[in-house]
Amino acid sequence: MFRNFFLTFLVLLLSGSIFYTSLTSLDPLGPQSFIALFTFFISIFFGIASFGTFVCFFGSEIVRGKKLGTPVFFVALRRGIFLALFVTVLLGLQLFRLLGVFEAVLFGLFLLLVEFIFLSSFQK
Repeated sequence: MFRNFFLTFLVLLLSGSIFYTSLTSLDPLGPQSFIALFTFFISIFFGIASFGTFVCFFGSEIVRGKKLGTPVFFVALRRGIFLALFVTVLLGLQLFRLLGVFEAVLFGLFLLLVEFIFLSSFQK
């Protein structure tokens, strides 16, 4: 459990520092625009995924009132990755001026359906 917490926190710190560096040191309109956008989106993805994993896992531990094992951590990790994928794709669509309410709702419903498929396949 401590190992999962430590590794997730390490990913959060690393992605936070990469995010800060990409905001302060890289120019998205200059010659390194690809590197700036790539590091921005990668750091956003991993930062939100690790933070979402923290919230899902430790939130479920607080609600249930007991220590949970590794399988629950992997479910929380999957939900954190889905949340990060949702936010990152919405940011990418907004970058290219393709984001609308309808597209955001459809993508959110798609990710919810994928999560329901995972939940139903692992409960057997």
